[in-house]
Amino acid sequence: MNNKAEQEQTKNDDKVSKITLVLAIFASVALTIGVLEWQGLIQHTTAKDDYPVAEYKAVFIEKQENKQYRLSHKPSNQTAICNGGYLFITSDVNDGMQGILVDYKNRGVRCIPGSMTTP
Repeated sequence: MNNKAEQEQTKNDDKVSKITLVLAIFASVALTIGVLEWQGLIQHTTAKDDYPVAEYKAVFIEKQENKQYRLSHKPSNQTAICNGGYLFITSDVNDGMQGILVDYKNRGVRCIPGSMTTP
């Protein structure tokens, strides 16, 4: 009987509380990030001019009759402006956020002021 009591005690001693496990996980993540930062392995950008404001993609629209396209009805909180023959994007929420729309090779996307074509 004494042997069974010792086995029960050993089983209870091997358990780790959940809070200790969670704290150990957070501590190890924080320590890892701290060491990587200290060693200079985490790169921080200092050139805010090269920081992308947003990413866009083009949706190809074929010229066909009765074609339905899925488009969100919620606005993007951004407005495109044609200025000097190039397309600029401005934020509707933050007046200081604006940028020129470029392609994957950093070439400005042209626009024609006042023109709009329909598919």
